Amino acid sequence: MKKLTNPSIVEKTVREHGITGEYEVGVYQASVEEMKKLWDGQVHDVLSFSLELDKTYPDGVIRLGDIVICDQEKDIESLVKHGCLHLLGIHHLIA
Repeated sequence: MKKLTNPSIVEKTVREHGITGEYEVGVYQASVEEMKKLWDGQVHDVLSFSLELDKTYPDGVIRLGDIVICDQEKDIESLVKHGCLHLLGIHHLIA
């Protein structure tokens, strides 16, 4: 698994949803086999692993969690945004 530099979409999404202070989001890219091991044996395009929302750590940083993108995916920016929304507590809406 490879750690990615946070794409600008993370900053934009976090700020749009009210996080104003210092925050941390880990963004990673994983192979198909690594993705299968991370969750349920199935291949997913994106997984997010959230920490406690609204918790600020003693150093003042809000740690939202990690996003993992499958390395076979092409639209990384929209998948990172999707994962970031999950970290912020926004989940799939049913129409």
